[in-house]
Amino acid sequence: MILLTVVIPLYNKARHIRRAIDSALAQTYTALEIIVVNDGSTDGSQEVVRQCADPRIRLVDQENAGVSAARNRGIAESMGELVAFLDADDEWLPDHLATICRLAAEHPECGAYASSYRVARAKGRQIVPVFDGIPEHPWEGLLQNYFQSALTSDPIWTSAVAVPKRVFETCGVFAVGVQCGEDVDLWCRIALKYPVAFSTHATAVYHKGADNRTGLRASVSSSPVVVETLDDALKRGGLPDGITSEDLLEYRNKWLIGFATNCLLAGKKSLARDYCSRASSTRVFRWWRLRNTVASYLPSMFLRAVVRPT
Repeated sequence: MILLTVVIPLYNKARHIRRAIDSALAQTYTALEIIVVNDGSTDGSQEVVRQCADPRIRLVDQENAGVSAARNRGIAESMGELVAFLDADDEWLPDHLATICRLAAEHPECGAYASSYRVARAKGRQIVPVFDGIPEHPWEGLLQNYFQSALTSDPIWTSAVAVPKRVFETCGVFAVGVQCGEDVDLWCRIALKYPVAFSTHATAVYHKGADNRTGLRASVSSSPVVVETLDDALKRGGLPDGITSEDLLEYRNKWLIGFATNCLLAGKKSLARDYCSRASSTRVFRWWRLRNTVASYLPSMFLRAVVRPT
């Protein structure tokens, strides 16, 4: 069995961190180390971790620098051949790492190994996202086109993916100082260089309503890093087999229009119109783009009745 590193970034998740750690300790795959990077928590989260007596857990403290810096610190501290990520407010089902390691054994050439996941909403309701171009469950294998598959829902979600440590040397790590899309940016960089393996077996749970969840806030970035990465790839050309410039352009448009939605919710109507204008080539998301463009001219009091968070 290869050693697998679990990286958990931690910032003010005292109510949830034990659930995440317990789910990692309950894995049927046991050759693992757990690195919890305390990113300057002020609510006693680190004390909850210290109460966990398992020797596989290592707590690393740092001043608050953001989730990307915390994940990057975990990567730097890791000893495993594979690095799996688990947010402090999410959890794994017991066979998550076994599923990931099975994919890694069957497809050693890949740059990422991901599984499907459940999204936990209000009142305990859980749904499994729908992905474009991926066979129905049960299925495991190589994604034919990551960017097409991600047009509806992203098949790589941070708490359900593992990356070989060697891949960070060629693709880099998480972009620091980015409010939104810092994880997706890395998955795009990996998918532009390596195949991606995926299992439709949902082995992780995304708790969307957890405390202090970044996604609950309307993140606004004047320089969305994932769009910059896609623009650079389109300029360079030389895309992997099976992926076209049209695939990248449409996925880029999805993110531009999504950023426009966040801008509208933050009251930045002019910036929202700019993002929508940059996505003018979209075919798949043309009605979403039209809605956001029209909404950008409405009085602010009506915006939340028309626009929902991404």
